[in-house]
Amino acid sequence: MIGSENVTPGFHKQFNLEKFGKSEQSVLKKLANDWFITSSGKLNGFSYCLVKPTARFSEMFNLDREIVCVFSPFKTFDARSVDVFEAIFNKISGMRSETVCGILISMDTNIEQKVNDLLSSEPEHSIIVPFTYKELFFDYSDTVIPNRFRKKFFSRDLFSFLSPLKKDIYFFGRNNLVNDIVDRHRSSEHSSLFGLRKSGKTSIVYAVQRKLNLSGFDYVSIDCESPSIHTLRWYELLEKLVKMYHSEKQSKIKINFDDRYGEKNAADNFEEDIIRIYNSKKKVSTLFIFDEIERISPNTGASTHWTELPDFIYLWQTLRGFYQKHPNIFTYMLVGTNPKCVESAQLLEQENPIFASIPSQYVPNFTSIQVKEMVTNLGAYMGLIFPENICMKLCEDFGGHPFLIRQICSLLNKTASKTRPTEIDKALYQKSLAEFYGSSQQYLDMILHVLDSWYPDEYEMLTLLANGDVETFESFAKDNMDYTRHLIGYGLIQKGHGGYAFNIDILAEHLKNRHKNERMNLSEEEKVQEISTRRNRLEKSLRTLIKNTLRTSAGMKAARSKVGAAIPSDRRGKLEHLDLNEILHQDNSPLFFLELINILSKNWEDFKNVFEFEKSKFTNMLQDINSIGRPDAHAKNISEDDFVQLRLHFNKIEPILEEWGV
Repeated sequence: MIGSENVTPGFHKQFNLEKFGKSEQSVLKKLANDWFITSSGKLNGFSYCLVKPTARFSEMFNLDREIVCVFSPFKTFDARSVDVFEAIFNKISGMRSETVCGILISMDTNIEQKVNDLLSSEPEHSIIVPFTYKELFFDYSDTVIPNRFRKKFFSRDLFSFLSPLKKDIYFFGRNNLVNDIVDRHRSSEHSSLFGLRKSGKTSIVYAVQRKLNLSGFDYVSIDCESPSIHTLRWYELLEKLVKMYHSEKQSKIKINFDDRYGEKNAADNFEEDIIRIYNSKKKVSTLFIFDEIERISPNTGASTHWTELPDFIYLWQTLRGFYQKHPNIFTYMLVGTNPKCVESAQLLEQENPIFASIPSQYVPNFTSIQVKEMVTNLGAYMGLIFPENICMKLCEDFGGHPFLIRQICSLLNKTASKTRPTEIDKALYQKSLAEFYGSSQQYLDMILHVLDSWYPDEYEMLTLLANGDVETFESFAKDNMDYTRHLIGYGLIQKGHGGYAFNIDILAEHLKNRHKNERMNLSEEEKVQEISTRRNRLEKSLRTLIKNTLRTSAGMKAARSKVGAAIPSDRRGKLEHLDLNEILHQDNSPLFFLELINILSKNWEDFKNVFEFEKSKFTNMLQDINSIGRPDAHAKNISEDDFVQLRLHFNKIEPILEEWGV
């Protein structure tokens, strides 16, 4: 391959211009003024050539390899002219051509809009840069192509993918892992892949499938989250696997399924049918990929027979028994969020058939080198320059988590100068990071959901570490090595010579805010600050709740009368000029906390369906909050017992108020 720094515009000496029509020849001669045109071909009815950019163009758009240029001589846009690019990429050997983009030259005068419309629903497609014949002949100048490339490259956000990546074009950082999994299959060994939500598991699975195809292997993908899978009993699932295997192998043999897949005969017939199918075609090993494996596992299954009955045990006794006798026919790969199915020696009080037979492989976070590779390459296509210090900050703040890094980079793309190329500087990064903290709660909650749901002890440990209670965390870690193994495996924490620390700073900050009222070993000042803040917030919420509830049940006028009747007589007259909205204004109400308690008590019939407590218990909690929950007003410290008691009160009342939207 010719390096861009050595490129001189023109034609390769072996390039045959006569293979093209007159119109195409005219365009190619124009292109040869600024590009080096190397070779040509024809595929699916479309002529194409490979063009090599000069050093200046290559540097501008981060394009070092040859670019595929397809001619579409039809006056009406043909969608096949876009589809043919992928076929050409696959046909061209090795690393010869760019796969991130291609040039389409069409007779259709509205080609640009039609390509935009077609690709708007395919965010992973290569960037197609369209031109008309007219633009590249009659209107040609040395700025036509660079300007169109700028428009297509710099207007597209290559970081904003929310769905798993199905193609190699934008897949970074996990090629070694993909190769390891395929090599294990080649060696007749099983694999697993576990990670939290948004860790990139599904993108890796897609990459494994592509690699298997290229390596000549077959695969069967089983989506255990689908009701068509998890509602099946173990013996019905064996029948389903045979049918899927038969389809994947495109076998012509007839399989009789009538009365052959019941509890008593399913295992024997599974073995017989799989062997028949295997022998009917080219003898190639198949990888069975069980995605979302926890959906057919004990304790976490989506149907009760997987959760409570020994279906998991019987299924894997069958599959493992078959494999031990016929190791070259198939292997299996378990993918999911919860690795208990391979880590537990016993399940449902029975021996786990796959314990110690499949290693627990967690999805690794990116290294600093992989982070730099991803953001600099994608950024360069978009006209964004990521200097070394910003790449290091991305890795430090997000712990090498590729999904989170892509999302913050997407935000940087939106806030950066539209004059491209432009450099991401420290000030822009800090501004975008602060904005990302405020808008990323949903992503962070999704990442933590598995721990919160299935690993409450590990989740509690993370909360302790986030809140700075290192001593308690390390005590847990010392006594429960499995807990820390999960947290390290998921890439959430790391262990160094100085102890444990978060890998993902933004996640630590999120947990700290989420559980800020659970910190231990607070100073007197911190205790006072927490209780005062929560009491003031509670008081404002109660004002709004009382106003809304009484107004709904009695109307504005009667509600105001009920409020007045609960106020001591010596204050009632001073406040009678205020209407309901004023007397219960969230920020400027003249009512004392005790008076709010009295309103609730006297009108309990209106509030008993709001709060989940007996009247006396609820009012006692509020009395405690009023009497000992105002250390700031009474200039006193708060005892540890009182502090713990008030926290309990707040933890019971606050969720109810949040549920009612106040």
